[in-house]
Amino acid sequence: MGRLPSVCAASIVPLLANGSIDRGKLIGHCRWLLANGCDGIVLFGTTGEAASFGLAERREVLEALIASGINANSVIVGTGCCSVADTALLSAHALDLGCAGILVHPPYFFRPASDNGVFGFYSELLESLSDSARDIIFYHFPEATGAPVNPNVISRLIDRYPEVFVGIKDSTGSLENMIYLAKTFPQLKVFSGDDNLLWPLLQEGGHGAITATANLTPNLLARVYAEWSENTPMAQEAQDLLVRLWEETLLKFPISEAVKDIVANASGDENWRLVRPPLETLPEARCQQLSEMVVPFSPHFPAGLGTMR
Repeated sequence: MGRLPSVCAASIVPLLANGSIDRGKLIGHCRWLLANGCDGIVLFGTTGEAASFGLAERREVLEALIASGINANSVIVGTGCCSVADTALLSAHALDLGCAGILVHPPYFFRPASDNGVFGFYSELLESLSDSARDIIFYHFPEATGAPVNPNVISRLIDRYPEVFVGIKDSTGSLENMIYLAKTFPQLKVFSGDDNLLWPLLQEGGHGAITATANLTPNLLARVYAEWSENTPMAQEAQDLLVRLWEETLLKFPISEAVKDIVANASGDENWRLVRPPLETLPEARCQQLSEMVVPFSPHFPAGLGTMR
């Protein structure tokens, strides 16, 4: 059981024109994130279009990322799939490579998933992983998965597997729920999926954030994390920017497509816009709208966004 990073980017995944993953660009982007405030990368989360990539390419890309010199201790891997077998395959692979942890959501096809069904999924995963199971982070995002990770399920799983589950990412946007989780399960590190909620969550004992906006402003999240307790003017400014960038800008667009579009504009590299089906690049009118809305924030993007190799 190692240390979990706190300021994490839910990394976007760049593509080549033929639709395959651009490994060199992904490695460069992850290096840029770690050099500009993040202490963690989450690979193949929702923002990273995980469900659109095959098992083999997900494993191969993770191997390439770590072989490039990026420390596995800074990498959390999204491994949730619809089947226990596929989830176990990806989970065992990531843990064997020494990754900091795995982010696991319940299956997302059969809706609505019952609490007993979610409990059964995680239990079968743990039995399949056996002694190699460690550092599992629940992923609570019922809007996307159709399957909540409810407190009674967490309690039952922690009772049965007391040293395996180490955290939970809450992407509901509910600060109330995040605080409840932090207070009810002090053994779990609670991550916000929303940039604007990192500060208030930290005030209530939360651990950190795993966000899409960190692909653009890892420096601002790092500032909030480092200085919120001192309530410094720079932390206040960073919080205000994060709130406005997230609530007033990105949430008005499909997130993965919007973040990629912003990186494409900042870098001048049109391939950053590419997404895997069923996602589509933003229509031209929406790209123009987003570009205009981002103007006040772009001076706060660290240099080199989308260009590091």
